Amino acid sequence: MPQTRREITIEKYGAAQQLTLRETAAQPVGDDDVSIAVKYSGINFADIQMRLGFYPDAPPRPFVPGYEVSGYIEEVGKNVRDLKPGDRVVAGTFFGGYASRVTVPAVQVFPLPRATELAEGAAIPVNFFTAHLALFEMARVREGDRVLIECATGGVGTLAIQMAGHVGAKVVGLTSTASKKDYIAELGAVPYTRDEFYADPSLTRFDFILNSSGGKEIKRQLPRLGITGRMVCMGISSGVKDGRRNFYRIAKAALQTPRLPILKMFNHNIGVFALNALTVLQDDEWVRRLTERIADVEKMGLKPHVGKVFAANDAPAAHEFLQTKQARGKVLLEW
Repeated sequence: MPQTRREITIEKYGAAQQLTLRETAAQPVGDDDVSIAVKYSGINFADIQMRLGFYPDAPPRPFVPGYEVSGYIEEVGKNVRDLKPGDRVVAGTFFGGYASRVTVPAVQVFPLPRATELAEGAAIPVNFFTAHLALFEMARVREGDRVLIECATGGVGTLAIQMAGHVGAKVVGLTSTASKKDYIAELGAVPYTRDEFYADPSLTRFDFILNSSGGKEIKRQLPRLGITGRMVCMGISSGVKDGRRNFYRIAKAALQTPRLPILKMFNHNIGVFALNALTVLQDDEWVRRLTERIADVEKMGLKPHVGKVFAANDAPAAHEFLQTKQARGKVLLEW
C-alpha cells in the first residue's frame, strides 16, 4: 500500500482559500476496512458550512472535509469477503473524503452500479441517501402526489426530481436563476423561479415540500402544503451567502426558522420533519438498509448529473463555484 496520500484540510475557518493541500501518511487498513485509491471526491454544501465554522458535527481543526468518494479498491482487511482489490466502488467517508486515498470500514463501501461512471458514482452517496430518506422514509411520496423541490438544481434536487417522477409524482422545481429553468424541465419537473412561485397563489396543496433554505422560507412554504402535506427541512443554506463568514446572517436565518407549536398545527393537518442524513448514516442498521437501496439507482434509471469537475489542487475554486450558485448538479474534485 502507498505510504503517503494527498489531502485537503481546513486549518482555519473562513474563505475558500483557507483550504490547504498537503501530503501526509496513508491510513492503516484494519481487519474490517477497505483502502480506496480515490478518483473523485464529492463536494456538498455541508463542506462549505464546516469551512465557515458553522457545522456543529465537524471535528476539531485541522481536519479533512468530505463525505463521499469513488475510485478503486487497493487493499482489503482480512475480514472483508465481498470486496476485492481492483473493484470500482463508491464510499461514504463521514469527513476525510477530500483525499487521494481513504481507508474506511467495509460497511461504508459498495460496488458502483454497472451503468454508472466513476464521476457519477461520487455524486451518489450523500445525494441519493438524502433524497431517499426525505422522499420515501419520511414523506412516503407516492403516485399522484404534488411535490415541490426547492433545491432543484443541486445534487440532491437533481436526484429527488427523478426519484419522485419515477413513482408518478407531479414535481415542481425552484431556482433562483431563470437560466436554470431549462435544466429543471429536462429533469422532468415544472420549473419556476422563486419570485414566480411566490407570486402565484394557485401553487398550493402540495403533498411534499423539500426545503433546504431554512429560515423564513419555511414560513413562506408551509401555507403551500395541502391537508396531510409533509415538509422535510434539510439545512439552512439561507444563512450563507457567497461563502463568506457572516454571523449576523446565520443568526438571522436561525431566528427566522419557525418554532412550530404542535397545538397550532392540529388545524392544518401537516407534518414537518428535520433531516440530517449524515447522522443517519452513522447508524449501522440504517447504513445496511440504505446500502440495499443502491440497486434503485439502476432500477429507477437515475442519472446523477455532474455539473463540473475541478482538479483537487483547485479545491478553493470548486467551493467558490458551488457557494455562488453556479452549479447545476454535483461538483467534484478529481485526483
